[in-house]
Amino acid sequence: MEYIARVDFELQPLLNKSEYRILVLLELIARELNAGLRVMAQTSMGEILRPKPGSASDFDRDLAYRSVNSKRLDFVVIDRFGQALLAVEYQGHGHYQGRAFMRDAVKREALRKAKVDFLEIAAEYDTDDLAEALRQRLRKQLGGCSTSPK
Repeated sequence: MEYIARVDFELQPLLNKSEYRILVLLELIARELNAGLRVMAQTSMGEILRPKPGSASDFDRDLAYRSVNSKRLDFVVIDRFGQALLAVEYQGHGHYQGRAFMRDAVKREALRKAKVDFLEIAAEYDTDDLAEALRQRLRKQLGGCSTSPK
């Protein structure tokens, strides 16, 4: 609290303009599928994943959890039960800087192990093609039916 008291804060956007356009598209498709899907933005991976009990030592599970909990996903589409169906990452023009490759590798592997579909969107994309890819992936996650939960 001491440090918070010393500093003034200001609002900043949760999403940039490009990310916002993807959010709007994801929300549109989620509604269109009429299956109770919701779209979450800037979600900590630790909120949707946890190490499986007994899968490793307590020490290893703790470190693995810390590794994913420190990562955020641009978007997560959840079903009506709150389970992640699709994680979406927008790889904008400034994405490939620093240790982005390792952050992305951690995300990919943890999501793969949890069996969560993962879609990476390139900085340059065709909106119609992306919309169709999102529809297909979500229908697949819903079991091919666009009106019933997984």
